[in-house]
Order: sequence, then structure tokens, then C-alpha cells
Amino acid sequence: MINSGTKVIALIGNPIKHSLSPMIQNYFISEYSRDAVYLSFEIKKENIREAFNGAKTLGIFGLNVTMPYKEEMFGLIDNPDRVSSIIKSVNTVKFDHKKNVSEGFNTDVEGFLISLDKKKFKWKGSQCLVIGAGGAARSTIYGILQKNIKRIFVYNRTTEKINYIIKDLKSAGSEKIRALNSINDLSDEIKNIDLIVNCTPVGMDIGSNKDMLPVPESWNLRGKFIFDMVYRPVETRFLKKAREEGAMALSGIDLLINQAALSFEIWFGILPQTDAIKEKVLDSI
Repeated sequence: MINSGTKVIALIGNPIKHSLSPMIQNYFISEYSRDAVYLSFEIKKENIREAFNGAKTLGIFGLNVTMPYKEEMFGLIDNPDRVSSIIKSVNTVKFDHKKNVSEGFNTDVEGFLISLDKKKFKWKGSQCLVIGAGGAARSTIYGILQKNIKRIFVYNRTTEKINYIIKDLKSAGSEKIRALNSINDLSDEIKNIDLIVNCTPVGMDIGSNKDMLPVPESWNLRGKFIFDMVYRPVETRFLKKAREEGAMALSGIDLLINQAALSFEIWFGILPQTDAIKEKVLDSI
């Protein structure tokens, strides 16, 4: 039962109504008998600083941060950890109210790597394509750079954001990153790409995005690993194409649950099991 001692954890982002994080985190809270509740709040961009300061003042225990505020949140944190300091993106916050400080973390990186490691992706010498240059792409690119890969191609509508990533990740080996002016520049090399990760909303069940592909229709995805960060719908057009052509397809559900479990560990010191909640999530959508 909720009482005056119940810890409050909040998810902030925009849009937020589609999020499955409250379902996942409240399941973890129940399974591990924590006196806490997880809520979600849709915040306008101009109010993000005010919302953060309000959470700190109200004694909120922790935050999850989703798009498009992960990079903005980095600038508000008192003590970012090593990973979030490098990629300048925060998706998990823990408040230490006794010291009046906020601690920032990024669980997307490890959540992404765990998802692919579980599927036995062979990192050594691989070539990867990342589509997008926002907070999710930063986490993905940094994670890939931790592995013994050959090269990362990155495509975004504007190359300026890619250049910022290359600069920020210099210490992580960003010389392996190649910015693409057009995704079609890779068409002749697509046969040599081992992993494609979509870090954009293309394919999301919102407006015209659902019917779009993040890669050219003509590309054959056979034998590749395809990771789509979108999880509504679970089977995007991109993942459907991947499965039909014989690729290993991973949806955003894998990352969502793995990064959520890591956030829960930061708040409560417990790394929860994820198999049961994955079944519940898939059943719900």
C-alpha cells in the first residue's frame, strides 16, 4: 500500500503515453517487494529544467528519461557517471537528497550490448550501420566502439550531429566512424555490413512513420543482424523485411527491458530477471 514512505520514480519524455516503462518497472517493484511506485509525465521541452528541479525538490527517488530529453538531462545532472559523461546522454537519474545531489547514468549502452550478446552476435571484425544521431544513436555507437569491430557507418539527415558524436567519442575510438552523406552511398557495400541499427522513429506506429523503411527497399538483409529501436509496433516494416529475407531481427522490446532492469539495479541494488516481463509486454501489445 502506498504511504508517506513510498518512493516515487518518474519517467519523463514527450510523447510518453505509448511507453511500456511503467508496466515494466511496476512489475519489478512488485516482484521484488519494493515500497515504491513508478509514474510517467509528459513534459514540454521548455519545461524540462523546471520539471527536473521540481522532482529534486519534491523528494522524487529517481527518474527515467526518454526521447527527446536524454541529452538535455545530461546538462542538468550534478554527478554523471563515466559512460554518460562520455556520450553526454542520461536516461537514468538517482537523487541523493541527504547530499542534495543528482547522479546520472546511461543504461542504454549496456542494455543494447546485452541484447545482441544474448543473440550471439559476433563482434570481432564486424561492420555496422547506425541510422540516426540522437541520444539513442550516441549510446549505440559508444557501445559498438567498446567491441572489437572494424567500422561503423552512421547516417543522419544532417551530418552536423554525426560530427558532434565523432568529436565527443574521440577517446572511445571514433576514428572507426564513417559519416554518410546519403544512405545510398552504402548500397555497393551493403553485402559487407553485419549489423544495422535503426535509432530513429521511422517505422513507429505514429502518423506516416509506420509505413516507412529506414533503409532502401532494394537492400537484401539476408544473414545480417537487424536491430530496430522502435517497439510500437513490435513487428515494424523494417523487421518484417528482415525476417522475410533471412536476417536475425531484434525489436526495441529487447533494449527496453534490458535497460529497464539495469535502471532498477541502480535504484534498488537488484538486477531483476526479465523473461517473465518480456512475455507480459509482448502479450500486452
